Amino acid sequence: MKRTLISVLAALVAIASVGAMAGCGNSSSGSKKSESSAASTADTSAAGSVVTDDDMKFTYNGAVVELNSDSQTALAALGEYQGEPEPVKSCVDDGMDMMYTYDGFNLCTHTKDGVDRVLNIVVKSDALPTSKGVKVGDDISAVTAAYGDYNRVGKTATYYYSTADGKKELRFTIVNDKVEEIEYFYNVV
Repeated sequence: MKRTLISVLAALVAIASVGAMAGCGNSSSGSKKSESSAASTADTSAAGSVVTDDDMKFTYNGAVVELNSDSQTALAALGEYQGEPEPVKSCVDDGMDMMYTYDGFNLCTHTKDGVDRVLNIVVKSDALPTSKGVKVGDDISAVTAAYGDYNRVGKTATYYYSTADGKKELRFTIVNDKVEEIEYFYNVV
């Protein structure tokens, strides 16, 4: 019963957040996100597994970044980003978030109550696997073998897994049965 309730809540949160995600700091694949969110109400299936907080830690060059952590601490640990930070329309409110580009991923921050925090990390490189070894380019079977059942949203399948509280999500965008991108996402709302 508890797992069913968590799965239903996770599905509702994911459907709402996928729709909002189109402006959420990922300019390189914005059209794919919009296509996915437009289809999200048409195709949602499966129960979805719960991931742990350890699954939600992103590692880059030995630095570990957690969602909702202080952005200045995270940026200092990650080292120099490429170019200038880019203001992007917030997926949380009417304001602007900041996107920082690194080799193989983007990190987006959001300011709430005067504190700037890590909102999401979008991975586009096969050199940056998840804590369970899944990486961009892997077959969909690698995702389900590592994380179990899934929630699928949209025609450009987005498989997502949530923490028990529903605040953190690990999302895999699947195109032609391959992982195209991996997103670590924090639900601020």
